[in-house]
Amino acid sequence: MEIIVAEKSGYCFGIKNAMKLVQETLEKEDQKIYSLGPISHNKQEIERLEKKGVTIISEDEIDAIAEGCVILRSHGVSKAVIEKLELKGLTIVNATCPYVRAVQKKVEEYHRLGYQIMIIGDKNHPEVIGANGWCQEKALIINAINELEKFENYDKICIVAQTTIVEEKFTEICLAVEKRAPEVVIFNTICSATAERQAAAKITAEEVEYMIVIGGYHSSNTQKLFDICKTICEKTCHIETVRDLNLNEVIRYQKIGITAGASTPDWIVKEVLEGMEEQNKFAEENAVEEVTAAEVEEVVDGEAVKDEYDDDNFDFADAIEESLKTIRRGAEVEGEVIHIADDEVILNIGYKADGVIKKSDFTWRSEESLSDLVKMNDKIWCIVTDLNEGSGNVKLSKIKYDNRLVQNQLRDAFENKTVLEGTVKDISGNGLIVDIGFTEIYMPASQYHVRYVKDLKTLVGEKVKGQIIDYNPKRRRAILSQKVLLEKDIKERREQAKQVKEKRFDELNVDDVVKGTVKTITSFGIFVDLDGIDGFVHRSDLTWEKIGDPKDAVEKGQEIEAKVIAKNDEDKKIKLSVKVLMPRPWDAFINQYKVDDEVEVTITNILDFGAFARIMPGVEGLIHISEISYNRVESVASVLSVGEVLKVKIIGINEEKEKISLSKKATEEAPERPAQTRREQSSNRGDRERSSNASPRARKPRPQGNENRNTTVYEENAGVTLGDSFGDMFSGLFDDNEE
Repeated sequence: MEIIVAEKSGYCFGIKNAMKLVQETLEKEDQKIYSLGPISHNKQEIERLEKKGVTIISEDEIDAIAEGCVILRSHGVSKAVIEKLELKGLTIVNATCPYVRAVQKKVEEYHRLGYQIMIIGDKNHPEVIGANGWCQEKALIINAINELEKFENYDKICIVAQTTIVEEKFTEICLAVEKRAPEVVIFNTICSATAERQAAAKITAEEVEYMIVIGGYHSSNTQKLFDICKTICEKTCHIETVRDLNLNEVIRYQKIGITAGASTPDWIVKEVLEGMEEQNKFAEENAVEEVTAAEVEEVVDGEAVKDEYDDDNFDFADAIEESLKTIRRGAEVEGEVIHIADDEVILNIGYKADGVIKKSDFTWRSEESLSDLVKMNDKIWCIVTDLNEGSGNVKLSKIKYDNRLVQNQLRDAFENKTVLEGTVKDISGNGLIVDIGFTEIYMPASQYHVRYVKDLKTLVGEKVKGQIIDYNPKRRRAILSQKVLLEKDIKERREQAKQVKEKRFDELNVDDVVKGTVKTITSFGIFVDLDGIDGFVHRSDLTWEKIGDPKDAVEKGQEIEAKVIAKNDEDKKIKLSVKVLMPRPWDAFINQYKVDDEVEVTITNILDFGAFARIMPGVEGLIHISEISYNRVESVASVLSVGEVLKVKIIGINEEKEKISLSKKATEEAPERPAQTRREQSSNRGDRERSSNASPRARKPRPQGNENRNTTVYEENAGVTLGDSFGDMFSGLFDDNEE
């Protein structure tokens, strides 16, 4: 019988983390410990924790607790429950799964933004109940697509998922909801461990004749595993412990598969495996063919013929001598322990002399006691080192046999490029000592990872995988490398990604409208995952409005729609634009406003020469410094500030360049000009006389009406003279008849 355990089974990260926190709490807390609901959906594990002093309580029992420590299970609780515990001054150990906490944050954030929250999952599941408590319990909870008919339509919906639901159901409901609401924000919060566990269970179920799903009968994720396996392998059973398994039925099948729910501890899975192996061994021992008893005498032609080795002719000494095996130095022999002393172990090796293993040939550790390492009647393999150790017995060495076995295993692993797994046990020089089960092996620091590790001590206790890249049996040297596996994996993933990228690149065309997920956000734009290839959206293509940081417009993981605006065949790069799918603000402005319209604007930026103001989202105009006030303005920042709202007049629209000129002073009444003095009048009269004698080129036509009243004109060659500037301020100082 072959037993296959699904690659991803048993405790998930969330439950494992919760159990670790429970254990740490039991070790350090000297007060009463409570668990707000069962830590997991495994009855046997809960019973074990209760025996250690953890009391399971419900939310209704919180009021009765005066003091103590309360552990929040991995499924999480509502915000109101946490506030209630804090108000009572109880110690809180929050063991909520990080994936569940992410769901709660999304629910709280988007409820605050005015979205109707929709949770796809089981309304009676504690995780869903807890998540609903982060939006004032106003979420729509859907577990089947036909339940959508009961709910009215909403303008804005935010969808999250129970972390353990089947992804096909989540996708089906999301597609249906998108057709019912104008704005739908979707977060696929299904735990990746759940999806991986379900996929691994499916693969295993396809390979076996009989499938066993281990986990609590009330566990949601275990039930889903059972449903998946049952659809593939008809002979599938769901058990909680080995006692629930019909072993007589199981052993009828040659290939058995096993998977376990996320809340199933390893010790329960181990019990099931051991129970199956014992039952299988028992069946094999009793599966003896029935044969007729051989008679001592054979009958030939009706007469009894005696065996030539009858009692009269049998020589017992010769038979014993013939039964003894022949041994030689260096041979491998197996013996049974018949005596244990402080410094040696004596074996019956089926030879005319017994075998002796001195302590120094049994173990490297002199501090160990032989009586602790071996028991009477144990079977031990050794190597013959001498046929006579001095007293007539055969000298044996267990260490040499173990070393030969190790060297053979290392050679086979090196030749077959076997992937070995182990644990970093210690640091040696600039490398690691890794325990791979049958021996310890050296891994240089440079072969641990593709990246440099500064402090090797932090790796002690870490699990590693690797291949032997250098093996020298004469020098007994073997080098283990994890880096070669990582490099191989990276190379394969890059090659696979390259193929997917090229295929996806060929599928996309300019002007295609695509959907993707925001993968990376930088200061200059965002990268969007388009199912195998990344598309880039420059921040100027995100929205028609000016933004300082793309994070103000999108967030990581958000699904967006964009248009392909360019393809680079050489680099296989895709450029996208989100804003081209949005209404163009400039068109809306042209249809709504014209020159001389007064509008209310908001100052967005202040520069030395003026200020920019937002007229409508995506459209800004410039208030030149000369158009701020009739009085001279030395500094724009001294009279205007960012965020200030004021009324201005549109004094110019350049449709070709899409630029707008604004004026604040045009909305105000112009101040009266001060009355001129006699001297000023005389000066002005002299100006007019000189102007009448000036050449025609120096004259400028006077503007008619108010057509250029608010336009500032700059001329480099205006033909201004000193006389124009000073007038007749020197009149009277000279005789008018003098030249």
